[in-house]
Amino acid sequence: MSYVPLWVKSNFSFLICASHPSELVERAHELGLPAVALTDRDGVHGIVQAHVAAREVGIRFLVGSEVTVGRLDASGAPAKGDTSRVVLLATTREGYGNLCRLISKGRLRSEKGSSTVSTEEVRGAAPGLLALCPDPPLLPELADAYERRLYALCARNRHFDSEPVEERVRLEAKRVGVPTVATNEVLYHTSARAPLQDVLTCIRHGTTLAAAGRLLCPNAEHGLVSPHAMRELFVDDPLSLARTREVADRCTFSLSEIRYRYPAVVRPEGMSERDWLRELTYRGAKERYGDALPLGVRRQIERELGLIHELDYGGYFLTMYE
Repeated sequence: MSYVPLWVKSNFSFLICASHPSELVERAHELGLPAVALTDRDGVHGIVQAHVAAREVGIRFLVGSEVTVGRLDASGAPAKGDTSRVVLLATTREGYGNLCRLISKGRLRSEKGSSTVSTEEVRGAAPGLLALCPDPPLLPELADAYERRLYALCARNRHFDSEPVEERVRLEAKRVGVPTVATNEVLYHTSARAPLQDVLTCIRHGTTLAAAGRLLCPNAEHGLVSPHAMRELFVDDPLSLARTREVADRCTFSLSEIRYRYPAVVRPEGMSERDWLRELTYRGAKERYGDALPLGVRRQIERELGLIHELDYGGYFLTMYE
């Protein structure tokens, strides 16, 4: 039985992770994994590179982000205090739009390099999103908004304090009635990058390797691992590991659904963009050739208008006209 890595960050999570999106996708393919997610911290910066790499190697790619959740003060600015994390995956095109708007809200109100959104904002962004929650206090707050699209995230990276954390996650998940899903938090595509990840952590905190102490990860267990290794890691809970495939199957959104849409243009009421472009084109043609358009000119105009419509470039020409 294979699995799908659902909590994966790249070097677009600045000074946190040590692998390029393409390296993570290629490594997942080498391990025989059917799909892989990219969930960079408070952003979707690396998803284009990951999407292209996934298309080239023939592996499914899931779009998401790890979002920082905290309190806002009376002015709407991030308040000081502890924050939580939730991993959001886009299941539909609507969900991707909601995720982008949520991230934009957090970025615009925060200092450069950071982001904070409120629990209510995460709840409001729920349509089209699936939530994986590693923090027990957030589970009951998100349960009704995400309904059956909320999972309790049980991460095992072999940290000395991971067992008590996982126990609290499982207890809260049982109390709220939320299923668990198994994962490890991926910070690089192979454990050989662990030393680089340590250096990046030191740069982020302005310290040295000798003085970093517990700022550093306690081991090199944050890489992508084989299906066999994950089965051994979750030998006591194969159902939670199997749910990674269930989550992946629910995430049907692909970046191939995204295409540029030109801004709305000014046109007569009741007239479509296509008809308005045709009107302007023939108006210009008559100014050049007169009312009796040569047959060749008319055929050429119709051929070009047809191609413009087929490619949906009418908005570009109308924008240039304005």
